[in-house]
Amino acid sequence: MIAGGYALYRYQYPYGYNHCCDIIIYQALVDYADKHGGAFPAGEATPEASLSLLHSGSVLMGDSAYYLAGKTRSEARAKAILDSGRLLGPDTCGWNYVEGLRIDSNPDLALFWDKEGLGHVSERLRGGGHIVRFVGGRIEHIPASRWNAFIQQQRELRAEEKRRVQDRKP
Repeated sequence: MIAGGYALYRYQYPYGYNHCCDIIIYQALVDYADKHGGAFPAGEATPEASLSLLHSGSVLMGDSAYYLAGKTRSEARAKAILDSGRLLGPDTCGWNYVEGLRIDSNPDLALFWDKEGLGHVSERLRGGGHIVRFVGGRIEHIPASRWNAFIQQQRELRAEEKRRVQDRKP
């Protein structure tokens, strides 16, 4: 019975239980944008490196390695990298982050999601897919059956956003 319970737990939580809360990351991103003229972190070698800019001076404070490593990457490794003054990369940051957006971008643009497609406390998602946090703060589970259409829609929204930004330039 114990073995069965453990097997069920490992199935439900393939990486173990982890409450690496996307709400906290979103709040840190908004805080960063408030301090940087409305811009979310950008300009580093990778989107993950840009997201790492939240490490200093944000609401993540001392827990930044925990939150930035995400639900599946090593917090200890992330902490060592960040404490040495370097930035995280694709293999050390557990989030897909869409770089180049602003707090006043289209609120329906996806801002970030967990790379592995886990739920709020790192559980498997019914229907697979990902839980996505949007620029406007909305959060939505996009099941695997809708994921490709969602990605295509996001490409179109980013293209519209790029045109909107170019039209505003003098």
